[in-house]
Amino acid sequence: MLRLVAGQPHRAEPTDALAALAKSAVAGDRAAVRTFLLTVGPHLLRVVRRVLGANHPEVDDVTQESAFAVMDALPRHRGQSSVLHFVCRVAVLTAMNVRRRDAAQKRYSRREHDLEVELFPGSLPAPDAGLSAQGSAQIVRELLDALPLQQAEVLALHCVLGYTVPEIAESVGVPLETVRSRLRLAKQAVRERVLGDPRLGKMVEESS
Repeated sequence: MLRLVAGQPHRAEPTDALAALAKSAVAGDRAAVRTFLLTVGPHLLRVVRRVLGANHPEVDDVTQESAFAVMDALPRHRGQSSVLHFVCRVAVLTAMNVRRRDAAQKRYSRREHDLEVELFPGSLPAPDAGLSAQGSAQIVRELLDALPLQQAEVLALHCVLGYTVPEIAESVGVPLETVRSRLRLAKQAVRERVLGDPRLGKMVEESS
């Protein structure tokens, strides 16, 4: 029996490169906090830009807000997912909250000239290869404002950040089937929104 056990190949658990640094940061090590924020900062900026749109005027402020939110939430990270996935999830939620706040404000005081800058055509034509991605990203951003938060979260993680279903399940801490269900409902809402909104339908046609 002992020989059989000893003969079993040992599978090393994947290491989390940020785990030790995050632990030191949570413990109050100022140098670790600084190093941790410098390390995750580019990832926070990337996530915020993808959720808000690169031309959103509050990208820098929301990135900083996300950093504060990460440090506030970090003690509650229990290792179900990698630290980086946890960080990106916090950034997604922070940026989505900003979009929802903006959408609520626009419902009260929106004017034709207040449309987001990214909705207007640029002076230079965009590369053909980027049209599909740009159109899809805009549709996803608009849906994030209207979907229930849990559905919006999995849609953002999957479509905006490219996470797989297992990665989302680990990051959110829910079963795979729950993620699949939320994602299915979110995609159904996307289809219904496109069918019911001629502007989005035209965007899809132009970007296909």
